Amino acid sequence: MEGRYFGVSEYFKKTYGEKWIKLSIDGGFTCPNRDGTLATAGCAFCSESGSGEFSGVIRDGKRVEDPRSGVARIDISNQVESQMALLHKKWGNRPAIAYFQSFTNTYKPLDALRILYNEALACEGVEGLVIATRPDCISEAHCELFSKSKVMWVELGLQTIHDEKAAWMNRHYTYQNFIDAYQLLSSHGIKCVVHLIAGLPGESRHDFLESVRAVNALKPFGVKLHMLNILEGTTLGEYFKAAPFDVLEQTEYIEWICDALERLSPEIVIHRLTGDGEKHRVIAPKWVFDKRSVLNGINKCLAARGTQQGTKITESY
Repeated sequence: MEGRYFGVSEYFKKTYGEKWIKLSIDGGFTCPNRDGTLATAGCAFCSESGSGEFSGVIRDGKRVEDPRSGVARIDISNQVESQMALLHKKWGNRPAIAYFQSFTNTYKPLDALRILYNEALACEGVEGLVIATRPDCISEAHCELFSKSKVMWVELGLQTIHDEKAAWMNRHYTYQNFIDAYQLLSSHGIKCVVHLIAGLPGESRHDFLESVRAVNALKPFGVKLHMLNILEGTTLGEYFKAAPFDVLEQTEYIEWICDALERLSPEIVIHRLTGDGEKHRVIAPKWVFDKRSVLNGINKCLAARGTQQGTKITESY
């Protein structure tokens, strides 16, 4: 590791010799947790854009096209072009990944998926795909399609291993569903990035680190760690406004993330350590917008402890 944890930029530099850029694509998907197959409200923490606030066509730094509006139709090439133009100002000409991010990006017939994935791969500069989906929306057929579509990895939202404490999420899948999907992907040699959320209502630091320990034992390609963001327009947002509960302060979050990094193998790629939503939608915590302060705080905390990713894999919580 060049620093105190193995970040995704370092992974690309070591693997491909340069930084790659990621384009957040909205493929016009929905979710079985929204279309009535399982439920209609969606996961309690999920926004109306399906956690894809920064996907789609981007102009002047803002998302201007919603493929579910019934007016603007999805156009992969326009999304790629607009985001390439934005990111190239900062990073120059670099290889790109098309990241199918919003909602459940395997929740269409296979032929429709093949068309969407191929559209993205046909765009100039796009060298591979990343697919975000639910654990209960992956099959053998999907894995075969991934293998033929230059899918670099699949992202699965786990959030927590504690099903009984996650009932309020209304996610309608279990830890065992996640394990089944993870093992299926692994059996096909498909890399997986696992999402965990820190600061879930009813979960302690110990509970969070139990999830970290369980994920580490699976040896995934990567992990994304997030603070719980409470957003307007979500079930969680309504809960919070009706009965506010404590959320982690920035310093506490930093401590938890450092605890997690110390217990993750140094071979696991850290894809994210903080995240936010659109500013006008975030109810709490507001400190998530100061990403630089959070990331600097994590590095300073690890330095003060004299530790790094993997230092305490064998230690207790």
